[in-house]
Amino acid sequence: APMAQEERELQVRALDGRSTAVTLAAAASVRDLKAALRGSFPPAQISNSFHLFLKGAKLRLEAEIGSLAIVKGEFIVLVPFTRKSAQPSPVAMPAEEQSANPPISQEVATGANSAWQDIMNDLSSIPNSTNADDALKDLYSSSTPCSGSYAEDGSAGKSPSTGCSRKRRKLCKENGNGSSDTPGVDGASKQPSMNKKSGFVRSAASSCHDKHPLGPAEMVEHLKNGLGKEGQIVHIEEIPCRRASYSELPRDLSEVMRKALESIGISRLYSHQSEAIQSSISGKHVVVATSTSSGKSLCYNIPVLESLSQDLMSCALYIFPTKALAQDQLRTIVEMKKAFHTDINVSIYDGDTPREDRLWIRDNARLLITNPDMLHVSVLPCHSQFQRILSNLRYIVIDEAHSYKGVFGCHTALILRRLKRICSNIYGCHPTFTFCTATSANPREHVMELAKLDNVGLIQNDGSPCGSKYFLLWNPPLHMKKEGGSQGSSVTRRSSPIVEVSYLFSEMVQHGLRCIAFCKTRKLCELVLSYTREILEVTGKELVDSICVYRAGYIAEDRRKIEADLFEGKLCGVAATNALELGIDVGHIDATLHLGFPGSVASLWQQAGRSGRRAKQSLAIYVAFEGPLDQYFMKSPDKLFGKPIEHCQVDSHNPKRF
Repeated sequence: APMAQEERELQVRALDGRSTAVTLAAAASVRDLKAALRGSFPPAQISNSFHLFLKGAKLRLEAEIGSLAIVKGEFIVLVPFTRKSAQPSPVAMPAEEQSANPPISQEVATGANSAWQDIMNDLSSIPNSTNADDALKDLYSSSTPCSGSYAEDGSAGKSPSTGCSRKRRKLCKENGNGSSDTPGVDGASKQPSMNKKSGFVRSAASSCHDKHPLGPAEMVEHLKNGLGKEGQIVHIEEIPCRRASYSELPRDLSEVMRKALESIGISRLYSHQSEAIQSSISGKHVVVATSTSSGKSLCYNIPVLESLSQDLMSCALYIFPTKALAQDQLRTIVEMKKAFHTDINVSIYDGDTPREDRLWIRDNARLLITNPDMLHVSVLPCHSQFQRILSNLRYIVIDEAHSYKGVFGCHTALILRRLKRICSNIYGCHPTFTFCTATSANPREHVMELAKLDNVGLIQNDGSPCGSKYFLLWNPPLHMKKEGGSQGSSVTRRSSPIVEVSYLFSEMVQHGLRCIAFCKTRKLCELVLSYTREILEVTGKELVDSICVYRAGYIAEDRRKIEADLFEGKLCGVAATNALELGIDVGHIDATLHLGFPGSVASLWQQAGRSGRRAKQSLAIYVAFEGPLDQYFMKSPDKLFGKPIEHCQVDSHNPKRF
């Protein structure tokens, strides 16, 4: 039959979930489809204008229905469109359309204008480059709290406190705050026009100058009565402690291994460690899914070192997602293997490894520590150079398995398939896999798909102790703001969460709580560090150099130094990206600060798990941005604490992985 006589049934779905089926001739156009929808589909009827999208691409009105590449199960999406008018009044419409559906059209226009106004309010808070330069000059010359540069801006003969007060009033006025206190309605009417977002400004009286050591529970009360007295603490979740469940060392462990464990102070194991070790020694694939800082590294270090000490030809491969984790495990293994009479060469093979050392590592290492990228680029393409290791590979250990998800997980899954295929088909080796993960709702299914394994034993009965944790939700306070001059409307806007985190960071450091402040970007890390140091210039000048930033982008030597200083207690705190989210041992951490939602509940708990190791009490504070997701959790804490963490999804057959 000619195309003009053919008909196609099209599935159309609106954003609210409603759907319909429309049958049109193949020669009809998208314009005809829109006309048909206006006559029969309610979401199209109530919209003044709408667009149709297929697979993310907007359909042209002249396109023929027969030319659309739609397969069974796919649908066209109807997206309403409302043009922004010059004034924040409802969008003007023709008289006939207004009379046809006046209540619904008014509702759509009002909602669209409200959303537009919210967006413009957010954008208006971003200063232009000139204002930003001025703000930075104010910040670094004599910001509030004052950094000590009084003689530069204060008049001769004036006391430092007077100069500081005058500069503070100047900055407050420039940022639109007539008073350091939260203004009421009367106070707001006396303030000048407020066109900038509230910056790094706070009364010196609100900064704590005390340095008395406090525990996590005492810090909560201290914050209630001090920094958080404006009602910033909207929820306190107290997570109870958990007692340890111990098990004796497995009987089949060698005497050398027992002495090695004694040398690091271990005479018995947690129940999940004992179960995992016995499964690995018997040759079973296993995934250990217990909480952060539950001692998962012993679950693979003991069977691996036991095997390497008994069989002088056997080798093992450790795969970590980050270089910091690799360095951390190297320190642990080197400490354990001191008790062994045989020399077990342990080496890291990653991008930081000098080229002159790589040949020696390929020829001598028996425990190779690397990452998926290095496997893909250097090891597997040149597998013949690693023949000694791959032909005697006894164990493959994959730590922090929950980090292998999405596109990264898809690529890693294909790399592991190549590794297994080379080991079995070329070198006749079938290694045992050991996985470790902390924050995953489907650990067994996830690792089976990740490494294409038919059966994996799941160990998730956590036997490690856990100290109580106080988890605070901190919403920055609201301040009154004028718009449109003296006759404009009064609106409220929250103070900067970056400033709030900076004050919290300084509080932790002043009161002896070792802290990590997690930020989503490098820039936020640097800002938090800068602001916190400005605060400490006033409240505790000797502590200014006890904090630093840890993020990607440093050379290897700088990263190693920061990690060592943090582990040895030389640093009181760091502002870090998710580079410190994974299980690197940085010593005892008392508190974690979280600037904004990190993207998933699993990541938030992973970060919070960095504090409270060794069954000690700890504190976590989630500071919200003004965005809808952060504010949703501030208003509904049960959605954060009462729901399970997300599943880890990986699809090795995803055609769009590239």
